[in-house]
Amino acid sequence: MVRIEHFELRTPEVVALRLPAGAVLRVSTGRLWLTQDGRSEDVWLQTHGSWTAPQAVSVRLSAEPSVDFQIAQPAAMHRAPRIRLARPGLGMAGAVGSA
Repeated sequence: MVRIEHFELRTPEVVALRLPAGAVLRVSTGRLWLTQDGRSEDVWLQTHGSWTAPQAVSVRLSAEPSVDFQIAQPAAMHRAPRIRLARPGLGMAGAVGSA
């Protein structure tokens, strides 16, 4: 069984997120910038693109200019992703539904 959480990011501001190993981030619509803390390479995901966390990892995300995405992970390993805004006072609508 897989748990899927849906998110909307409607700001180009950077959001910090902690993901468990094997979590899959999939973009439904829009464009998403992703970088892992401590690594220099950036990942750009377009609509229908996906990225898998190689191990438990902290990432930073930004919408270009907005994005709808899901985070999928095995239900047995499920722990809600820890999300925090890189700067306070910015908005992110999260967990608008799960399947």
